[in-house]
Amino acid sequence: MLVQKLLAVPFLMTFFQQAPVPPASPPAPATPSTFRIKGRVIDAITGQPLARASLALNPSNSLDNPNSPDSGRVEVADAEGVFAFAGLPPGKYVLSARRRGYIEQMYQQHESFTTAIIVGPGCESENLIFGLRAGASISGDLVDESDDPIRHADVMLYHQLFTGGKRRTLLVRRVNTNDEGHYHFSDLNPGTYFVAVLAQPWYAQHGVRHRVKQENQDVNAGGLQPLNEQNQSLDVVYPIAFYSNASDLPGAAPIALRSGDLAIADFRMRPVPAMHVLVRTPATDSNQGTGVTVTQTVADNDTIFLPAEVNQLAPGLMEVTGVPQGRFNLVLNTQHGNAMTHRSQSVQIQNDAEVDVTRTTSSPVVSGVLRVDDGSPLPQSARVRLRSSAIGEYFDTAVSGTGEFSFKENPLEPGNYEIMIIEPQGLFIRSLSSATAKTSGRSFEIATAHDVSITINASRGNGRITGVAFKKDKPASGVMIVLAPRDLKGNPALFRRDQSDSDGSFALNVVVPGRYTLLAIEDGWDLEWADPAVLQRYIAGGESVQIAPNQETDVSVKVQ
Repeated sequence: MLVQKLLAVPFLMTFFQQAPVPPASPPAPATPSTFRIKGRVIDAITGQPLARASLALNPSNSLDNPNSPDSGRVEVADAEGVFAFAGLPPGKYVLSARRRGYIEQMYQQHESFTTAIIVGPGCESENLIFGLRAGASISGDLVDESDDPIRHADVMLYHQLFTGGKRRTLLVRRVNTNDEGHYHFSDLNPGTYFVAVLAQPWYAQHGVRHRVKQENQDVNAGGLQPLNEQNQSLDVVYPIAFYSNASDLPGAAPIALRSGDLAIADFRMRPVPAMHVLVRTPATDSNQGTGVTVTQTVADNDTIFLPAEVNQLAPGLMEVTGVPQGRFNLVLNTQHGNAMTHRSQSVQIQNDAEVDVTRTTSSPVVSGVLRVDDGSPLPQSARVRLRSSAIGEYFDTAVSGTGEFSFKENPLEPGNYEIMIIEPQGLFIRSLSSATAKTSGRSFEIATAHDVSITINASRGNGRITGVAFKKDKPASGVMIVLAPRDLKGNPALFRRDQSDSDGSFALNVVVPGRYTLLAIEDGWDLEWADPAVLQRYIAGGESVQIAPNQETDVSVKVQ
């Protein structure tokens, strides 16, 4: 058997030698298993390459699959600003860059959004241009009426920017002056800024001007006795000052910064007489503690605390001094065991005035119940949020296991409010109902001083929308993606946004079920999209989307 087998081999060899052999086809090119991100870092204004810029690359993972501590990589650009990250597996990556004198930023960053780099077969990731903007700065010196430096003054920087779809002026930084009265804000983005200063004269003394009579301690029936004024020249304050020589934001001089600008904003503070105001507060029992603080509304309903002096003359009566004449907020803080209530009242303060804040006790309280349509129990972490539509102020409170909640620690003023479910995130509001307030969508109106009871009807299962933005039939990166509810005015919490990645893809998570319009807007980052009149111009060019509970859908949208 062994021989037979050996004889068979020459026979087969002879057979194949006689048969014609077809030409061999070239082997198919192997698909690379790793890829590269390559590009150049330049000055965003001049276009000059930035040598030795430091770049960081991190995988863009979902929240439930966070990056490992050692997953990131760092490279340094060469003398021509060129950088490269080689040996990358297919995936999505977040790229950031920094260099001394420049603002650290992510690739094509707008607000907190960035364009992630998609790496893989057919993806372009090797011709990136990363523009960095040189940081600007504002600095200055503070002096008093004698031209002496003011130490440890509170210097506040306000930035006019787009946030939440609106142009707002917000407090973005605070610093204190040094021993020479100098302050400095560095690494500022281009834009419009305002600078304000809050300081105190080092020599100021504020004594009380009233005391309770020993023979008649009834402060409501002539029981107060005025005190002789002493050191009136020392009973002074510095009112808040805006650059330059303004007492409020509308009168302030805007400081327009471009990349690399170095602006100077000096201040010379001028003292004014300190006001003395009597404040009547609600009578409290021995288990309660009551205090008064003074705040001032400065910009877009942003308030700052003033260093006022508060002295209790008698139960239910306090004297507030150390503030200038003007409109301020008196905040009544009442301790109830471990709970604290804060009630604010706007008042015009002038000398020897008397303010009664006991009226704030009639402010309405919002409470209610959260009901899930499937009857499932709520987790201990369940929380709801109440947001003022007028000023954006919001309050959070816990929801009990039976669904009950109350904002009793935060009495409210009449106006329109929006209610949201913060936890658990799998819940969404289907509707609101109330016998004591007018409801619309996820909002309601407090029209009187009576308490309001709200029923939140909720369901489980948020959706998700993915897709690609196209411009002239090609994927477009860096585009603002907006998911707008049908009711553009009554449901601000339903908006979702993203920025398209390098392959034009985007993802919108935690979408509350309902009907929406999906928009892709080029150069839309300075658009006041929260204004229905502004966004309405883009609605016709968007894509209509209906999202059901737990639904994931993919949508292509044209860039406008």
